[in-house]
Amino acid sequence: MSTAVVVLRVVSLLALAAPVWLTARRGGPGTRAHQGGGDRAPLVANLAAFAVFFPSLLVAAGSTIGSRALLLAAVGSLLAVVGGALVLRSRIELGPSWSLVPRADPARGLVTTGPYRVVRHPIYLAFTLLATGEALAFDSWPALLIVPFGIVPSLAWRARAEERLLSRTFGEPYAAYRQRTRMMIPYLL
Repeated sequence: MSTAVVVLRVVSLLALAAPVWLTARRGGPGTRAHQGGGDRAPLVANLAAFAVFFPSLLVAAGSTIGSRALLLAAVGSLLAVVGGALVLRSRIELGPSWSLVPRADPARGLVTTGPYRVVRHPIYLAFTLLATGEALAFDSWPALLIVPFGIVPSLAWRARAEERLLSRTFGEPYAAYRQRTRMMIPYLL
């Protein structure tokens, strides 16, 4: 059973690495911040949260032996793969509008299609699913605690910063979009 657990843990890590690598390779103007963009502080907070998350994931990993380890690895890997697929789909939908630092370009327009039809920040939902899945797959309770107390708050801060920028840039169309979609969790939040 330990080999299956290790393989599932690797799958959970690849679920994060694949979309990051694929989107970074695409490059283009959307990967750089432009003038008039948003605040970089939330991005720094995200990076700090993940900088604490990954070491705790690896250092505090649970046993690879037993049915509990296999179940957690399977569920966690599934969550991570779903999160990775959602990152990719959302990033593709944004196309050249995507940027690490929040920015809004009226010429490119407001993206409200694909996953953005259901939630305003599907990439942040995806990273939450990825981190939760990895913490479960590695049976790392410290990493699992970092998700709601470090990663989610930094993502929420970043989402609010983006929403201020999008509101200033797109005005009423963005207000209408906010009215009909949830921030990160479909039909709830």
